[in-house]
Amino acid sequence: MSDGIKLLLITFAAMLSSCATVELTDGGRDIRVVQQISVSDLDKYYDVGEVACSFGFNAKTAITNIKQCRIDLKNQAALLGGDVVVIEHQQLGTGAATYAQGYSGCGNCISMVGTAYKEKVTTEDHEG
Repeated sequence: MSDGIKLLLITFAAMLSSCATVELTDGGRDIRVVQQISVSDLDKYYDVGEVACSFGFNAKTAITNIKQCRIDLKNQAALLGGDVVVIEHQQLGTGAATYAQGYSGCGNCISMVGTAYKEKVTTEDHEG
């Protein structure tokens, strides 16, 4: 196979993967995503790990990519055994430095970083 055809196939495969949709898993359906959590509520949880996502450079809107990112965070938190994700950082688009270099940036790019938490089980939860 010629190098040109290989490059074309690789490019086509990359384009298809950038258009892929993240599906919410059964475990991810029960996960809540919040921007903040009170200290008193945080005492009811323990940290099970960091979650992160990044979507963009595709033919989708920024809103669609944000929704996909949140689904990805829920799925990751479910795999960690979490109940809630607290988003600690999110960024939409790219900086002006890339524009100065002749690149228009990525208006639909989103990245989010958060922490997945699991609810603490108390002895009262087991009594009944």
